[in-house]
Amino acid sequence: MGFKGPPDPAGHLELGYGFSPACRGRGYAAEMVRALTVWALVRPDVCTVTAQTAVNNAASRRVLEKAGFVPVGECPDSEDGPLRVWACPGCD
Repeated sequence: MGFKGPPDPAGHLELGYGFSPACRGRGYAAEMVRALTVWALVRPDVCTVTAQTAVNNAASRRVLEKAGFVPVGECPDSEDGPLRVWACPGCD
């Protein structure tokens, strides 16, 4: 779990995560997404934290919803198919 590089020039910072099956379903991912988002948003160079999930990935959708993220769009991906783009509300 972490960020996929530095913020872009517009202040968007992308979050990524993955958990082993033994750790799934316990709320760890949502808790860490919330904590990393709070940490990132106090930085002067970050205005929005984003994440991307496969459109059909219900588990990742639930993690982001529990962490307070909302869907803001979709984009294509050659490996995973269409991706849903998420952002924390009130960040922009």
